[in-house]
Amino acid sequence: MNQKLSNTILLSLAFVAIVIGIHRSIEEKDIAGNYWIFMIALVLFIVYRHRKKNTKA
Repeated sequence: MNQKLSNTILLSLAFVAIVIGIHRSIEEKDIAGNYWIFMIALVLFIVYRHRKKNTKA
């Protein structure tokens, strides 16, 4: 149960980071300045996928 909760939190944080990155990019009209936010979202999503694949195995 604990791993399922942490996977849900990882996916939620990745989604929130994407939304924040898109919002800041629209407001500032600069996607390169918010590149790091998108990279955090990508890392969180990769960790989520890796953990999910390991639980199925």
